Amino acid sequence: MLEFFFGKHQTPREKMRQNLRALTRAQRELDRERAKIEQQEKKLVADIKKSARAGQMGACKVMAKDLVRTRRYVQKFYRMRTSLQGVALRVQTVSSNQE
Repeated sequence: MLEFFFGKHQTPREKMRQNLRALTRAQRELDRERAKIEQQEKKLVADIKKSARAGQMGACKVMAKDLVRTRRYVQKFYRMRTSLQGVALRVQTVSSNQE
């Protein structure tokens, strides 16, 4: 009856495994988002070149600022993924030391 209200009791090993799965899931989501942003970056570079050939320098400046912003986002995604990997590694080392 109490399991219905509070859920099934999990062992520490099950909780650790669940947390590791959540971390790897978050890493994959970050990779997907980063790939989308990198595709946008490629399109943006092509648009900048196209506008430069047409002589639209104002549009080029705006798009160049956007390009810098997207490149910063890509770097931020790399940093986030690295920190998630570090957390996952720490969790694994703690769990292996306990066994």
